Amino acid sequence: MRAIIKCASIARQRKYKAFVEIDAGVGIADIVLCNRRDRTTRTVNVLARVPPRLAPLLAPDTASNVTSREALERALGLSRASAQRVILQLHQLGIMRFRGNEVQLVPIGSEPFQHLIAVEAKLKKWQSALAQAYRNRQFADESWVVLDHRYHAPAVAQADRFQRSGVGLASVSVAGELFIHLAALSSPPISATKRWHAQSALAKRVVAV
Repeated sequence: MRAIIKCASIARQRKYKAFVEIDAGVGIADIVLCNRRDRTTRTVNVLARVPPRLAPLLAPDTASNVTSREALERALGLSRASAQRVILQLHQLGIMRFRGNEVQLVPIGSEPFQHLIAVEAKLKKWQSALAQAYRNRQFADESWVVLDHRYHAPAVAQADRFQRSGVGLASVSVAGELFIHLAALSSPPISATKRWHAQSALAKRVVAV
């Protein structure tokens, strides 16, 4: 809990928003910090209505390539019947149009949530935290493990494992002081698909507030 409070405090100072327990399709991230772009209300509302597994279709490059039911089948690995259900679903959401025998997706020009920082906050179980933090790199620009400072030593002793995984390591004291032991690798997310999945999950959380 202290780690969550500390991360939320840092987020406010840096004009980041903190979200708790976000499912980006790679397991539940304890905390996701992000910076929302200006003038994205419409985009966020659209993403909030789209099932996360379909959100990657709205990326400009993907949307421009989905011009038929067959292309949608290939993009999602669906059967013909399943693709037809998805087409009707997207049409009802107002993000798929019909042009004769072709379909046209309405793309989202840019992601509304920028520089995603994923945090796994654990008391002392650094191994399980590291495993989830590495999975979080699928969608996040940075991924961290934050432990109770009283139990940080065993994890610090395995700092090379964190470094190889590109995961940062920090701890929070009882007084709320944050200690950075190893900086996270800052790089684009590994999976564009999971990044869009995260965008949808975050949008749903914003709209639900």
